[in-house]
Amino acid sequence: MSPKSVVKSVNWHITNRCNYSCRFCFAQNLGKHEVSLEEGQKILKKLSNAGIEKINFAGGEPLLHPRLPDYCKTAKSLGMTVSVTTNGSRLDRKMIESLSGNVDWIALSVDSCLDTVEATMGRGRGEHVTNALNAAFLIHEADIRLKVNTVVTSLTWQENMRPLIRMMAPDRWKVMQMLVIEGENKTSSIGLGITNGQFREFKERHRSICLSPGVYPVFETADDMEGSYFMITPDGHVKSDVGKKITLYSLDDVLREGIDTLVDSDKYLDRGGLYNWKNLCEDNIKVVL
Repeated sequence: MSPKSVVKSVNWHITNRCNYSCRFCFAQNLGKHEVSLEEGQKILKKLSNAGIEKINFAGGEPLLHPRLPDYCKTAKSLGMTVSVTTNGSRLDRKMIESLSGNVDWIALSVDSCLDTVEATMGRGRGEHVTNALNAAFLIHEADIRLKVNTVVTSLTWQENMRPLIRMMAPDRWKVMQMLVIEGENKTSSIGLGITNGQFREFKERHRSICLSPGVYPVFETADDMEGSYFMITPDGHVKSDVGKKITLYSLDDVLREGIDTLVDSDKYLDRGGLYNWKNLCEDNIKVVL
């Protein structure tokens, strides 16, 4: 039996394939090998048996993975809260119908109020914000909880995203300082980095936004993120970014030794990694102000 861990959530980057080329992306070299559906379902069962309660399917662009609906269905059948993080470009009613009933959260990546800025950073070709607004409407329509993920860069730290966030009306908004990882985005992200002070300015401008009673934006510095996420690559290895470089480990070894031996559980808790994702409201386990 795996040792008990306070880490109850995992990000599985199920594919390296992506239709965007975001310069700041920290998951650019995940490896092209994807496990079979059968092996993937075994991985999900191992995670469930280890006490993982929430899984986020990411990429790359996870909607490009043809078996994503099957993975979501399996994870849901194991009792997990299921989330998908997407750029939203392929999110139409047909796609949402294929996920409906097995997905609790959909996270949209939106980093600027301006389509031109998003395009400059490689997120889309000048239509990303418009697509995200349309996707947000469809997500709400399907009664799936909406999360917005924002990476703050040198091109966006002075922006006021309040109007856009109000229009999208997310249940959760996570705001992250750009994290530079050796071998991932260190070269492509040159010129996009920001100081801790600039990130604090962005935080002060947005921290008071009340998304719903008792729920405010969550802000994560680069230091908060480093080593505090449980991440799995497309081929089923555990990915660590400690030292701002990628190191891979056997999933079986990590689960046997305990997730907390690899993931900094104090950082995980301090950044709000554990919250009431089944019923996000006033009684949150932790609300980061």
